[in-house]
Amino acid sequence: MSANTLILGLAAGYHYGDVAPFLRSLERVQFAGTCVLFVSETTRDTERMAAHGAVIIPMERPYDLAHVSYNAYRYYLYLEYLQQAGPFEHVMITDVRDVLFQRDPFAYAWGRGLHCALEDEEMTIGSCPFNSRWVQEHMGEEALAAVSDNTISCSGTTVGDHESMVEYLERMTNRFLPFAGGECMGGFDQGVHNVLIRTDLLPDVTLHENGNPILTLGYYQGEPPLNEAGEVLNDQGEVVHVVHQYDRKPELFRRVREQFAWTKNAD
Repeated sequence: MSANTLILGLAAGYHYGDVAPFLRSLERVQFAGTCVLFVSETTRDTERMAAHGAVIIPMERPYDLAHVSYNAYRYYLYLEYLQQAGPFEHVMITDVRDVLFQRDPFAYAWGRGLHCALEDEEMTIGSCPFNSRWVQEHMGEEALAAVSDNTISCSGTTVGDHESMVEYLERMTNRFLPFAGGECMGGFDQGVHNVLIRTDLLPDVTLHENGNPILTLGYYQGEPPLNEAGEVLNDQGEVVHVVHQYDRKPELFRRVREQFAWTKNAD
């Protein structure tokens, strides 16, 4: 596992308890790379986050992007960072509040190019009211028709080599403006993400089935299986490297909070 790896996340408005499972589980798997968290003025307990080795970078949305959701604005932050730092062997951009590490994410043999995580195969972009809305409202009817039958790829966990990630971020941000706006459009970045990776607008993209190695639980049916150590397994009985959206499963969420969440006596 190379130390020349990077994890980028946004913790705008969070407090330490929100990110404790993310940071504590990353420590537990002995991650040797760099973890950068961008924070806003409303982010609390940043000193505790930094105590886990995270590089904390304050940020503020510029006036001309103030109407764009943080979900989308983070891509500008990541792009600027990667244009000035590195090069890194591999980069992971990830959600923070609902992500748990069970193995070093870079222990998986990612290879070159961009790597995207698929959700449960029973749910398509067109059948999901959120994803279909994000694509249709921001990218248009033709874009939705082109990707409607495809399984959703979650934009909350994406991996790539440095060059591939920069190209991905450039193409993503180039399609964010003008922002269509509207109700329930905070996650429209995922709509752009799915159009890019499904319509040959990005070279060298690999799509990974749910649970190999990232398990996204939003549309997963029921609670995921666990081994005797309490680790989350995929459908093949293998320990997944990364668990995403664990808060969607009440029993798993309870276990995660008990195991990793911060208490006054924990530090």
